[in-house]
Amino acid sequence: MVYIYQTRQIKQELFLQAKKAGRSFIEERIRPLSKKDSRLFEHIINLLHQKLTHFRVVMLDVYDTSKRDIFHYVSEPDFPAVSKGKKILGKVFSLVDDEEYIFIEFQDDLYLRIFSPLYHDQTLLGFMDIMVEVDPNILARLKKTRTMALIMTISTILTMTIVFYPLTYNFYRKLQGISRELRESHLHTILALGNAIAKRDSDTDEHNYRVTYYSLCLAEHVKMSPASIRTLVKGAFLHDVGKIGISDNILLKHGKLTEEEFKVMQTHVELGGQIVKDIRWLADAREVILFHHERYDGSGYPLGTAGEQIPLTARIFAVVDVFDALTSQRPYKQAFSYGDAIKILTKESQGFDPKILNAFIKISKVIYNETAPAGKMELIKRIEVKLFHYFEN
Repeated sequence: MVYIYQTRQIKQELFLQAKKAGRSFIEERIRPLSKKDSRLFEHIINLLHQKLTHFRVVMLDVYDTSKRDIFHYVSEPDFPAVSKGKKILGKVFSLVDDEEYIFIEFQDDLYLRIFSPLYHDQTLLGFMDIMVEVDPNILARLKKTRTMALIMTISTILTMTIVFYPLTYNFYRKLQGISRELRESHLHTILALGNAIAKRDSDTDEHNYRVTYYSLCLAEHVKMSPASIRTLVKGAFLHDVGKIGISDNILLKHGKLTEEEFKVMQTHVELGGQIVKDIRWLADAREVILFHHERYDGSGYPLGTAGEQIPLTARIFAVVDVFDALTSQRPYKQAFSYGDAIKILTKESQGFDPKILNAFIKISKVIYNETAPAGKMELIKRIEVKLFHYFEN
């Protein structure tokens, strides 16, 4: 900004001096400029040489109101700075109607080129394209100003950095800590809520840890995005949260549910969606909560959604949820072996996304052998390694 201000001051000083030198010439004009005024132009150049105290005219072009050349002056034939100015700009100034200017540095000298319309009493007389060499003292002052401005800028930046960086860094660290605590609080909240529902439903909260671990492994295997994995994790823990609204005589019934009871049980999907829809951090978990009982062939509930209209997170979770239900002991059934569970999944394959099911079968033996004998605390440790990695950012 200092440099721009100084260059504008130089331009303004040139204008003031040139105006003084050519005042009588301009004020006496009553008609536009033409080639007939050549002697007057030469007289103006002489005046400029005499009156300009900090500038030396090296080029002057004058144009009539139609921008046709009517006078050309150059202090020396093939003057290098003029040639450079012409090469850089050509006649760009003569193509505009407003004042334009540019500084040209050449061989340690500074030149100012200005294109300006000439008016008297709001009457356009013509156009002037002038190039002057700036006095070396002004150039030295300009360079000094530029250097001082640079030093001041660097000094200010360094001072601000030294003073404010520790404060900013400490604030950032505190903000990170608060953000991390908030994320952990959110995670522990969904873990506690999901486990509470799982305990009420099946008398074990290990189910939620297993299906979440299975889901994470499968999602990583199919290269799901981190954002989708976060959605899947939240949905996996809260997939049955709607069962909090199902009465005990249906939810805890040991025998087979009647048709009417099953219809009531099915409503836990919509209930779960209603519970989380107004919680901003959990809203995306509805993908899993609302769709994890849909089937790929369209025979599921509550909407009968089919194929890839079912969110990918729900298609992944549907496979692992059924697999864990088959391999887990419940009050109303014994656990199936791994082999029998895979046979059932394969037999009922029309209900699952074939790509997701095939991907799960490829990795299922390893993760089942890791997970089946694991107790609750081991499951927690194993899943936390993956879980908090996806919630770091």
